Amino acid sequence: MTTDPYLAQPHPGGPMSVEEYLHLDRNTPDAKYEYLDGVTYLMAGPSEAHDQISLNTVYAIREHFQSGPCFVSSSSMQVLVGAKSNGKDHYLHPDATVSCDVADRRRGNTIIRSPRLVVEVLSPSTEKVDRGKKLEAYKACPTIQEIVLIDQFMQAIEVYRHDEEDGAIWHRAFYGPGSTVELISIDVYISIDDIYKGIDFDEPLVDE
Repeated sequence: MTTDPYLAQPHPGGPMSVEEYLHLDRNTPDAKYEYLDGVTYLMAGPSEAHDQISLNTVYAIREHFQSGPCFVSSSSMQVLVGAKSNGKDHYLHPDATVSCDVADRRRGNTIIRSPRLVVEVLSPSTEKVDRGKKLEAYKACPTIQEIVLIDQFMQAIEVYRHDEEDGAIWHRAFYGPGSTVELISIDVYISIDDIYKGIDFDEPLVDE
């Protein structure tokens, strides 16, 4: 059982520069790191339920992108969550990311630089970070229009939407059993049952 959302800090001397982080990330293919607020973290591996919900979400969104520039990627893709000119850049691995920028889908690309929608599947060990530092980093990214938080223990999904007229305002929508999750920024509507397909809530989850 992991008590921290990240297993270790690979740079014990203190904060790491972006260049140091990218060097570490490129030279450790067997590990996945995130760079948040100037610190590099080694990510813990997901549980089976976490992985299933993530895959369901990616597949459900992908079905809607038969044409057009938008595409969805999994957590294997690194995402540059850039802030405004006076802010910080973060390199994260959301459980699902949608971009509608053709530059992000060019062949051989390894970093999504213009995310429009990001998805995080919540876990007991990561929820504090996902709702705290990560959520604020996502909100500060000028290209992100929606942030989706998915609960593992019950059918409960939150969607944070960027206000079209006031960039400082985010609206929160909640979706429960029997509902259709509205992803307005990409004009996609998904049954909540499709996101939780294959998940048995009567079976105890193993903490991540």
